[in-house]
Amino acid sequence: MKSTIMTPFVEPTVEADRFLPEGPRAVEVDGRSALAWVNIQAAPDSTTGNIHLRFWDNGERRTLPQVSRPGFILPTERPGTVLVGQGKQLGTLDLASNVWRPRATIDDANPRTIINDGEIVPGGGAIVFGTKDIQFAEPIATLYMLTLPDWRMTVLADGQTCSNGKLFVKQASDLLLFDIDTPRRNVMRYRLDLAARRLGPGEVAFDLSPFDGFPDGMVDAGDGSALIAFYNPAAVPAGRAIRFDLKTGRAIEEWLTPRSPRVTCPLLDERDGRVHLIVTTCDEGMPAEMRAECPNAGWLFMATTELTPPTSLALGL
Repeated sequence: MKSTIMTPFVEPTVEADRFLPEGPRAVEVDGRSALAWVNIQAAPDSTTGNIHLRFWDNGERRTLPQVSRPGFILPTERPGTVLVGQGKQLGTLDLASNVWRPRATIDDANPRTIINDGEIVPGGGAIVFGTKDIQFAEPIATLYMLTLPDWRMTVLADGQTCSNGKLFVKQASDLLLFDIDTPRRNVMRYRLDLAARRLGPGEVAFDLSPFDGFPDGMVDAGDGSALIAFYNPAAVPAGRAIRFDLKTGRAIEEWLTPRSPRVTCPLLDERDGRVHLIVTTCDEGMPAEMRAECPNAGWLFMATTELTPPTSLALGL
């Protein structure tokens, strides 16, 4: 299997920024291209987090404090505006002014669940997102679909623990959802009926238990493959993001993050005629001795790839 060592790209400005970076996305702010990502929370007991921006033209960095713990950001057709899921709410955020407008609330009063990962449905008229048990212990989390512009929410599945990476594949007249509930250590496949707002029976697309660590974020890598980030709780020399064939589950190639084992989310971004892989990593409260062995924990890493350019999706708001 081909293996590539990634280059450290964005260093956290303060230690708190290393805690739980996730969800990198390509955005525009005031006509400038930028990389955005969330830091879900800054400490184990924190109930708020930040959104970070890094501009491509001059490397400028901005930190946007949020009212709750942001789980994902998704681009919209309105430049500078993203859809954010944080805490129990979903709404729009102006990246230039940091003005947050909550628009919908999940029907879940459990203090242990918060919104986690989400992805745009092809066509840009809906998203599928999930929640997680912040103790990573019980199947009390839920998978939802939100349609726009009516802001209507539907429960697609319950009984999840930590809803993470998602991607969609069109197959003839069907729309397939590939979904990760991290503790299960597999990728599930469902048929998503958009009109009926429901999932068909789920089946295991492929098993990830032979691989060290827990599957976290996932992106479509083209050619019928998926690129998955692996969160490894151990102090191993490097973290991994692995590309898999969606039909067979075969591992095709991997990217390594030196001295940063907890890889959280991948992004494929076309820039200067090349497709770059960018991944977030975290430390999430590593013990001091482990943190000393993993000095790059919390960095963002980047590598040039030979992958095909990703499909650009934005929400119709």
